[in-house]
Amino acid sequence: MENTKPILVIKRKQAKKLYEEGCSIRNIALCLGSGTRHVNKWINLSDEELEKDNRGWKKGKPRKYTQQQKGEIKKIRVQLEREGNFFIGAPVILDNYNSQHETKVSQRFVDRTLKEYKLVKTPRKKRKGVSKYMKYPQHTLNKMGKCMMSVDFIGPKYLKGSGDRINFLSCKYIRPRKEGIIKRVEGQTTDEAIRVLKEVWNDNPIPDVLRIDNDSAFGANLSHEKQIGSFTLFLLNLGVKPLYIAQRSPWNNGGVEGHNSVFSKKFWNKLRFTDEEEVDVKIKSFNIEYEKYTNLVNNNPPLENPKFMDDFKGVDLKNKHVDKFREHKIYFLRIARRKGEKCDINEYGFIDVLKHEIKLPVDLINLFVYCVIDLKKKKLFCYTETKDGNLEEIKNINFKLKNVIY
Repeated sequence: MENTKPILVIKRKQAKKLYEEGCSIRNIALCLGSGTRHVNKWINLSDEELEKDNRGWKKGKPRKYTQQQKGEIKKIRVQLEREGNFFIGAPVILDNYNSQHETKVSQRFVDRTLKEYKLVKTPRKKRKGVSKYMKYPQHTLNKMGKCMMSVDFIGPKYLKGSGDRINFLSCKYIRPRKEGIIKRVEGQTTDEAIRVLKEVWNDNPIPDVLRIDNDSAFGANLSHEKQIGSFTLFLLNLGVKPLYIAQRSPWNNGGVEGHNSVFSKKFWNKLRFTDEEEVDVKIKSFNIEYEKYTNLVNNNPPLENPKFMDDFKGVDLKNKHVDKFREHKIYFLRIARRKGEKCDINEYGFIDVLKHEIKLPVDLINLFVYCVIDLKKKKLFCYTETKDGNLEEIKNINFKLKNVIY
């Protein structure tokens, strides 16, 4: 290393001299047998920096920060865990450190320090676009509304030594906010889902779109064909677009499923409760911490003219008259499945919407179909999304719901 250091310094000085004489960076690189990236860096160094060589730096020894700062970061991490905080990752530790010290550090340094002390697990890389080949209509979903939310039931859970069921409703804003809210419910029923959403939407904005699965409590898997439940009516009367994800495809609702995982890992599996009252108290703390955490790690722009439950006082949320609905469309994601033997003459694709089978071409099997029931037109439209993000209609049929009044 000592033999190569003088050579490096000479090359740096020569590069800077040639540049000042009018040579191009490319010609300098060819002349010195170096890359243009290095030459570009050398010509901008001061005379003092030209003499420095950090190669051979002892592994693990920070160049910009000190060992004391590393120790402070470790101390904050241990303290947060000891205090029982739900969120103790790098963003939270960074915020705590920088609020306590005049000299700031970067999140990258915090990440490296936590890994060095083995206080963090390396997260698995997210696999983006894995369903793209199935024509998942992501562009269309992105354009559905400025505010989107997902809900899902969690449970039943059980307290140690008790056979009583404990259920929760998980609410997760997808955009523009990323906030998650968990509320305990008496059971996985329509009435409880509506009660909790009314409570949540007193203080949080009513979304343009609500993503939900096909649970009967959410009104899309009733025993009668072509009928919707009171939960769907509740949404339509508020002006919320109901978006039912593909059946048996929980990853379609990844936002809320990820929130459920955070809840299980950081709350339910981490703490021990004596009774349901203690659960209710601690779940409030979890929701408050989660809100602070999302505000810390995400840039949540404010919504323009948000709506809350107070804006719908006096509105009949059980109304069944189509003309009085504030939203007149119901949306479904479906994956076309196969009927008949593969390559058989009787083979065809199909989807199920409100227990009504819709026949589709064979080439759509295993692909996503985006369906819209237009209550005013009394029709159901089926689309696929093209590569440029536009919708291509593949079928439309007359579709009149039996339990609404036209």
